[in-house]
Amino acid sequence: MLGKFSEQIQINAPVSEVWNLYGTNKFPNFVVENLPHIVEKVELIEGNGGSGTLVKVSLPGNPPYKEKFVLVDDEKRVKEVEIVEGGFLDLGFNFYGIKFEVIEKDKNSSIIKIIIDFETKDIEKIQFTIGNFQALVAILKASKDYLEK
Repeated sequence: MLGKFSEQIQINAPVSEVWNLYGTNKFPNFVVENLPHIVEKVELIEGNGGSGTLVKVSLPGNPPYKEKFVLVDDEKRVKEVEIVEGGFLDLGFNFYGIKFEVIEKDKNSSIIKIIIDFETKDIEKIQFTIGNFQALVAILKASKDYLEK
């Protein structure tokens, strides 16, 4: 079964400031520092934050998993991340990816859109994605608060 969740939020900040957070290595550090109850630690394994970067993510109470940045497009302001080891793959998912898109609304405001795409054979596994989606929405809200200060 293929599935998808998406959400977007408007931020009163220029698109360049928003992408400077989401499109760089600042984003994992931001999440760990501001939402340690969601993400405990992100370790850079390989890369510089661009396409091909590999990170190890540790969540409270769960074994770590690895994510690969499959696309980081500074021109289109899009970052696509895929779990490549552990995490949802260990729970029976065939694919689990997250896409962040930063869209310019006007000179002083932006929209951040997140999309989770997944594939699983077991429909009961979808409940796990809902919890992760809620965590990503909390991250969106925290970044909005941070960028609007």
